[in-house]
Amino acid sequence: MNKINAYNLVVIIAAVICAVFLFNTARDLFQDRTLERILSAELAAGKVSNKDLVGKVKHAYLEKRYWVPDAFSLDDFEKKLAKSLDKAGFKLLSISKTIKESAVKSKGPEGSKGPAGPAVPGGSKALAGAKAPEGAKKETREEVSFLVAERSSTNPAFRLTLIRRVAPKPAPPAPVVTAPAPVTPEVRPVPARPRLAIVLDDWGYSTKNLEAILQVDKPVTISILPGLPYSTTIAQKVEAHGHQVIIHMPMEPKAKIKLELTTLYTSMTDDEIRANLYKALQTVPGAVGMNNHEGSKATEDRRLMKVVFGELKKNNMFFLDSLVTNYSVCEPVAKDAGIRFIKRSVFLDNESDPAYIKKQIEKAMDLAVKNGDAVAIGHDRPNTIAVLKESIPLIESRGIEMTFVSNLAR
Repeated sequence: MNKINAYNLVVIIAAVICAVFLFNTARDLFQDRTLERILSAELAAGKVSNKDLVGKVKHAYLEKRYWVPDAFSLDDFEKKLAKSLDKAGFKLLSISKTIKESAVKSKGPEGSKGPAGPAVPGGSKALAGAKAPEGAKKETREEVSFLVAERSSTNPAFRLTLIRRVAPKPAPPAPVVTAPAPVTPEVRPVPARPRLAIVLDDWGYSTKNLEAILQVDKPVTISILPGLPYSTTIAQKVEAHGHQVIIHMPMEPKAKIKLELTTLYTSMTDDEIRANLYKALQTVPGAVGMNNHEGSKATEDRRLMKVVFGELKKNNMFFLDSLVTNYSVCEPVAKDAGIRFIKRSVFLDNESDPAYIKKQIEKAMDLAVKNGDAVAIGHDRPNTIAVLKESIPLIESRGIEMTFVSNLAR
């Protein structure tokens, strides 16, 4: 009898789980179809249809991107969309507007598609500030993103991005050119002693190498990933020991790899970027600066880096460019933002062989002597810390001062 009762109980539990799963699936499907119906209707009113769809992006939610004609009224669309969403139990969570420049071919099949424009706007080859290829011209686009959520939720359910060309401004009259006065080139002062900053990335996943780094009695900058189980503990302990703490901020790479929850994506709105930065600051107490974790795509994006640097300026923090792409825009954007900036000179441990790491430290020393200073980036790894401790006497014997990376940022 007991066996029969247990079997019945298992069957009932399984039935309940299946019912909940089917209910949620049906609810999500109904929600998706409702949103599709509302968005299609409002777009159709502005003479925009599926033929104008130029891309889908899958985040935690779906984003659809459409080209719209020049005559399309974004203000009217926003008002009507908000009203239709409200009737169906949804809301506009946020609206963001950006202006982007890209290089487009002036001739050939790809450049002759008429008013709809190129097939995939905003791709990695259309980066702001990138050098236009031969036979190309600059095109300015306005992108307006509508982030949609259920009325009772703050979690995004859908993003609609509308894209249209912006007419170029007329060129200003050519200035009268006069011969410039001779300028004496600025000479960067070389310190009395060469300086070397050692930065160790990727802390936060564990504390297994914490004791080893606390045994190093020379200045080391510890770069901690935010929002991880040990981020706060490590920040507090290394700062109390006398090391420097910065945030190792995850940023979007070009490669498709597993990323941290706090990663900054180029598809995020300005407010979403700021929200992720705020959370990062809370989990890495004592941080005085930031460098990028991954970020080969993000550090080529002027808008994203401008938002990041605006927040760093508010918090009086500097930025270290880990320099994971040859097309990084961080240096000029940091200058425009008015924040202190420095970039990596050498990676220490692309290979974890101690002999390789030692050779990279020697390379960093040579650069410090030649240029006056250098920044060497390694990682939270046993071999890296061991070789660093072993190399300290050699560094000092060459008259090089070990220092925090903040002291090299300008």
